[in-house]
Amino acid sequence: MKRAYLFAIVCAAMWMVIKWMSWALGVFTFGSTGPYVLVNMFLLTVAIAIGLYLLKREEVNPGNFLMDIKKGVACGMIYTLLVSGFIYVFYAKIHPAYNEYQIQESLEMLEKPGNMAKIRAKNPELNSKSDKEIRGMLQQQDQLIYSANFTFVISLLGLTMYSIFNSIFISLIYRKFLFRER
Repeated sequence: MKRAYLFAIVCAAMWMVIKWMSWALGVFTFGSTGPYVLVNMFLLTVAIAIGLYLLKREEVNPGNFLMDIKKGVACGMIYTLLVSGFIYVFYAKIHPAYNEYQIQESLEMLEKPGNMAKIRAKNPELNSKSDKEIRGMLQQQDQLIYSANFTFVISLLGLTMYSIFNSIFISLIYRKFLFRER
């Protein structure tokens, strides 16, 4: 296996260890997902940048811009698949209480006075429904949104898009500054 792909696997493993260890040590609390998202984005960017650099260094003949993007996306997708799979396992098996907490927070928000009026104002079709019907509909929606499956799909989609854009951007930078034809 090429070193670039192994480096993407190492970056994904680093993020998994960070997430799991923070949960095991009690640092990962119910409202603290922001730092982990930023670390995830940073490690994906590093995996693409260094992976593309390693692949470009191995090239005998300089490829075109699209091949550079393809190589960057290949490194990014390895990272994306591993991290998204871990996210599914984390929220489905390791820490399912997080999803339950999110659903409970949503239910508490619905119970606050004045929120039903705001919900009806945003969606005029709900004016004919009772509060109980609206709560039931929103509960079903929250069950779907805060499930491990939905989180897996959204993380897979988001990381894929991020790796594509990063690959384009990093390929442009490498072609412009680092691997210029002389």
